[in-house]
Amino acid sequence: MRSVNLRQVAEATGGTLQGPARLSVASIGTDSRIPVGKDLFVALKGDRFDGHLFLQEAARRGAKAALVARRSPRLQEFLESNPGFPLVLVGDTLKAIGDLAAYLRGRLDIMVAGITGTTGKTCTKDYLVSILSGEYKVAFSPGSYNNEVGIPLTVFGVHEKDQVLITEMGARHPGDIKRLADIAKPRFGIITNVGPGHLELFKTEDAVAGAKAELARAIPEEGTLVLNADDHWSRWIARQASAPVVRFGFGRRSDYRATHVTIDGMGRPRFQLHGSGFEARVRLPGAGRHQVANALAAAACAHAMGVPSERIARGLETASLSRWRMEVSETGAGYLLINDAYNANPHSMAAALETLGTIGRGRRTIAVLGGMAELGEFSRRYHGEAGRKVAALDIDLLVTVGRKARVLAAAALEAGMPRGSVFRCDDAGGAESLLEDILEPGDVILVKASRAAGLESLADALKGPGLRREKLMANV
Repeated sequence: MRSVNLRQVAEATGGTLQGPARLSVASIGTDSRIPVGKDLFVALKGDRFDGHLFLQEAARRGAKAALVARRSPRLQEFLESNPGFPLVLVGDTLKAIGDLAAYLRGRLDIMVAGITGTTGKTCTKDYLVSILSGEYKVAFSPGSYNNEVGIPLTVFGVHEKDQVLITEMGARHPGDIKRLADIAKPRFGIITNVGPGHLELFKTEDAVAGAKAELARAIPEEGTLVLNADDHWSRWIARQASAPVVRFGFGRRSDYRATHVTIDGMGRPRFQLHGSGFEARVRLPGAGRHQVANALAAAACAHAMGVPSERIARGLETASLSRWRMEVSETGAGYLLINDAYNANPHSMAAALETLGTIGRGRRTIAVLGGMAELGEFSRRYHGEAGRKVAALDIDLLVTVGRKARVLAAAALEAGMPRGSVFRCDDAGGAESLLEDILEPGDVILVKASRAAGLESLADALKGPGLRREKLMANV
């Protein structure tokens, strides 16, 4: 990031400066455990943490100054042992970190693309970054830095030579995406889809669509908005936009569409990409037919950003996808693992199960499923739908993990799945013990749940030398 002095920090955040106005900071962080290099420490406060408790640690590790809440009861204690430590005092450090990021973003001459949607944000970002990296110096959100803390940290990480910034934008409340767009100021926007996500907070799918439309309204007239032609909300969202709209999908009304889609034995799609004035045959590294839509969205945005058509197919094929998202791997014990344990909602659960059914043709299939979080009063309904989906796809074995997923198991049984094919486990440890006994070489196993279920540890264990091999060796 470009360096700023404390006076500029105070002006950008509406804060009060206590310290030398000309003190320059060239990096900003929120984690006191990270050593020297974070010149300005921002003391964030949440429901279960308070960064003001770690001011001493931040100073010890090299912070030159801190952005703090003026009413924090922890502040005086810190100043007693660190008199004269430079501070910028604000009313709300979470708001202030966003205001500071917006100020720094305003000093950047850079193209910005924002990506939102109920599913597919991260994979779409991964494909877009891969395409653009062949033409531009690209900065992008690491991991899932898609909220009011992650977006500012992403902006702070932009270097002067960067030409493009790609950000994910998540939402848990109305107004969240508008705030993130005010910070990042995207000229290009992608809305992957609208579905039943975070319903515990949004209450209705209409409200989810309204939240995603905040990105559409934020894209300027000289920009481009990319929408999913196969999503029934896209027509309404397009009417909210002042920017030109391009559409992706599988139908003829799509500007960027896919035909002749095939899936190989590892779940990887191959398809004919029809773009604006070009065609290309593409094979994707990610598993699942739904990855085609993510790739089309990235292709449409990249083309609008000036990437030549010949680079688009190459970028899609060489993309490196983020961890725990439809990772397919052969294990040491001889079974095929589909690790999609990062998160889950009704749309992504259905897509993952369909991929299991496709990859597992002719082999025994096992779905290990945990609960889907933040569905509120709709939780029983959507877990029931997932259970019925398991039965409809003729998946051989179902292992559910946790209380929420019991509804899923019951629905699968009601839909006709044999009782001896459904197993309920209280936690990931119980599921691991069960799988030690039932997994066989040649099986195809899917691990899928919201992060709250903690199934990524189970998926990592399955990916290791092989549970069953270890079990057999122990019994010799």
